[in-house]
Amino acid sequence: MDFSLTDEQRAIQETARDFARREVDPIVEEIDESQKFPKDVMKKAGELGFLGIIFPEEYGGAGLGYVEYVIVITELSKVDPSVGISVAAHNSLGTNDIYKFVSE
Repeated sequence: MDFSLTDEQRAIQETARDFARREVDPIVEEIDESQKFPKDVMKKAGELGFLGIIFPEEYGGAGLGYVEYVIVITELSKVDPSVGISVAAHNSLGTNDIYKFVSE
């Protein structure tokens, strides 16, 4: 069984890694000390499709799968676990219930 990432998955990994380094890393201490939710970071994560990564494009998602989801969460969490878990919670705890249980 081959567990290598595809070219698309490596590109997503690099995008998430660059985003975490560029947008999250400079403010890690600030958001930790102030205990403020990083709204601007989350908005930018949404613009990259990270807040809807597992949902179909027809509903505004990125149309990707759980491997890509785990890649994004992992890269964000390497820099700041609170940002990683916020993205995970948005996808899994909030939006996923709406997607699964709400009719058209």
